[in-house]
Amino acid sequence: MSIGSRIKERRTELHITQERLADQIGVTKGAIANYENEVSTPKIGLMYKLMDVLDCDANYLHQDNMKESTFDACSTPDEFNKLIRKYRALDSRGRNLIELILDAEYQNCQK
Repeated sequence: MSIGSRIKERRTELHITQERLADQIGVTKGAIANYENEVSTPKIGLMYKLMDVLDCDANYLHQDNMKESTFDACSTPDEFNKLIRKYRALDSRGRNLIELILDAEYQNCQK
């Protein structure tokens, strides 16, 4: 998927119209349509606003331009949404429990 496709995908996931997104980042509805259809690309300042409103990061928007191996030392956007975000919401007791289970399972796989 292209950056424009990612913008549209995330916008629709959040149930945001093109008009509302345009209002929130200070552009026209036509500009959003142009970004999504790859007619134009948002300038860097607008990219930051898009990431803020769409609650995503540059990795999400550019993930198809990156090789899978670049995620060896960090989480993919999908892993972040499914695992890391939930882990961060836990209290210290919950985190400790998850870490114990993870350590045990990791050790089991190393045998």
